[in-house]
This record gives sequence, structure tokens and C-alpha cells, in this order.
Amino acid sequence: MHITFKRFEAELVRQGKSAATQRGYLSDLRDFAAWVEQTYGESFDPRRLVREDVRAYRSHLLNVKHQKPATINRKLASLGSFCRWVLAEGLLESDPTADVEGVSQVQPPPRALEKADLNRLIRRAQQEGNVLHIAVVTMLAYTGLRVAELCGVQKADVEMSERKGAVTVKGKGEKYRTVPLNAETRRALWEYLKVRPATGKDEETVFVGQRGPLTESGAWRIVAKYAGLAGLADVSPHVLRHTFATRLLRDAETDVVTVANLMGHTDVRTTARYTTPTQADLEQAVEALT
Repeated sequence: MHITFKRFEAELVRQGKSAATQRGYLSDLRDFAAWVEQTYGESFDPRRLVREDVRAYRSHLLNVKHQKPATINRKLASLGSFCRWVLAEGLLESDPTADVEGVSQVQPPPRALEKADLNRLIRRAQQEGNVLHIAVVTMLAYTGLRVAELCGVQKADVEMSERKGAVTVKGKGEKYRTVPLNAETRRALWEYLKVRPATGKDEETVFVGQRGPLTESGAWRIVAKYAGLAGLADVSPHVLRHTFATRLLRDAETDVVTVANLMGHTDVRTTARYTTPTQADLEQAVEALT
């Protein structure tokens, strides 16, 4: 066993794996070898491994050790790498890990702001009075645009009247979509466009700072500034995008297909992530039983 592990360690070095990765793989393998010896009462021999050994180990980690899915999947991945190497060395006829699936993990919903926190963020921008910043924060919050889409908006992409408005953007995969503008966003844009500076060759770009068209990093800095002033941590344009989708699905009860179109998602399963209950939702549900 030790000779085989040493040879595998040498293979990891040859592959350029970091020292930490090597230690992790070997630790996981030693745990598995110890389980084999304790369970079957025989010395660990990779040549004798079969699929049922791996399945039984997976079940042991999940139901006896009660380890987290991420930990179990990591250990199975380490074992899989080892078995594929043993197979390549001609010590196994088939890979015993090939048909053993990992443990499914429930992904938490993307981080989104509560309505009160979003209002604090926008209000803080309004209090500072910078019309460009107000327009950027408001548009991100109420359109769900990606930051690159926001920075790429041209005058011809925006249509507004007193009662309605919309912005057309080119998203991922060169796909265009049109997102309506609510009254608050239209108002913020009107106020900004009244004083928008002329920029020569970049005259058609909507969002312009002191040094030219707004960059993605510039938009990030604007959002971070007012988040800090509002006492909110780790708020970015992407969090505002998540907030837009979450509010549509959970507060406005908009259907998933409509939200997917607004977000520019090609797969509604991506949009459905926003419907995953948060820990607060679970706690509230249980409290409602009293």
C-alpha cells in the first residue's frame, strides 16, 4: 500500500499538483485505505477494489460519519484520481469509481439585498446628489443589467416617455433583449441626461464619467461607495442583479420564464436558483407552526 501511494505521489508531482493538493489527495486515500482494512479485515490492495467498495464507502461517509456533501465529493474525487492512475498502470481492469455518483448539493440562492437594504442604498446615493451615480445605482437595481451591459448602453438603446421606457442591451452570446424601465429608473435617467457631459467621439455612450465612458470597475466603485455609506457590506453590481431577479420572483411573484427573459438567461434553470429558500425562509416557515 505504502509503495503504491508513494508512486501515486510521484505522479502528482509530475502533474505539477501543489503541495497542498498532494497532501489532500493522500490524506483522503489513507482514510479510504483504513476504512477498507477495518471493514473487510484485510490489507488494502488497490488491485482488489470493486465498485461495491466505493459505493459502501460513500454510504459510510454519508450515513455513518454524517459528513457534508462537499467533503464526501472531494474524497470520492481523490479516490477517482487514484483509481484512474492505477488503471493506467495496468493494476486494475476497470475503474471502480466510474459509476459512483457524488452526493448532490443544494446550492444556496445567489445573495440579494432585502428591500429595506436596497432602499437604504438608493436613498444614500440620492442624498449625495451625484446624478450619474444615482442613475447607475438605480438602473442596476431596477433592470438587472450585467455591469458590462450597463456600461455599453448607447443613447439609441434607450427609449423613454413620460409613461414608459425601455433599454435594449446585447448580452452573452451576442443576444439582444429589451428590459422595461420603471418610473424611478426613468426619472433618474432623465435627471442625469440633462447634465450629461459631451464626450466627442463617445457622444453616443450614455454613462460617462469625468474621464470618459464609464468602465466596469468604475461602476463597481460607485456601488461600493454607497453601500459603504449605507452600512452594507459586500454589495456589487452583481448583487443588485441578483436582487432584481429575487424581488421579481419572490415579491412580485413573476413567473420564471418572464424573469429569465428579463435577465437574459438561456436556461430557466439558471433563473430558478433565485427561488431556493434562504435559511431565514426556513426559520420563518417553522416559526409559523407555533
